[in-house]
Amino acid sequence: MQQLTSRQLYAYWDRLRNGRPAPARCEIEPAEIPALLSETFIAESASDDDYRFRLAGTRICQQFGRELRGTDLLGLWVDGDREALAHLLRAVCMDAAVGYGNFRAYARVDRKVNFEFLLLPLTPRSGNVNQVLGAITAIELPFWLGTDPLLRQELVGLKLHRPQVAPSFGKRAGAEVIYLASRRVRGPARTRVNSGEDRPAGFPKF
Repeated sequence: MQQLTSRQLYAYWDRLRNGRPAPARCEIEPAEIPALLSETFIAESASDDDYRFRLAGTRICQQFGRELRGTDLLGLWVDGDREALAHLLRAVCMDAAVGYGNFRAYARVDRKVNFEFLLLPLTPRSGNVNQVLGAITAIELPFWLGTDPLLRQELVGLKLHRPQVAPSFGKRAGAEVIYLASRRVRGPARTRVNSGEDRPAGFPKF
């Protein structure tokens, strides 16, 4: 993770969980992270293929040109990208893992911008992870961003990190890379999952 919002939100989440797999949704206090709110969101899993925005920051909604609350997070992507992101979200919820990566978004034909995103698991009162605290942050800020709505997104890379937790919770810890093949390659999107030591160029250690 490189963007300040991602790093600060992860640090806040990690402090709240205090060694647990994930903090509870009710522990999130917006007043404690006011500077991050415009680029953060909370999504809830209705099914394996449906993650609805419960809350979405003002800057995120402005950049996409519409109110995202109540819409499907996966609906921002299509085809192989949607499938890859759904796979990552399932891992975040099932394993209480941390997902993050990059995507490229397009407004008009000649306008594009790169983003970083973060996905952090939350537990409701029932104790089963079905909510995600996330952030979407532009890596660069072109003058038109927030004026021309984003029309199309392409995933660039995905990564999954499993923080150290009690052995009874999960079998695996550490990190692994889920890399979506470059869109310059013809044919359907491809993914691969490897150990955390095999990283695509441009992805720093967590």
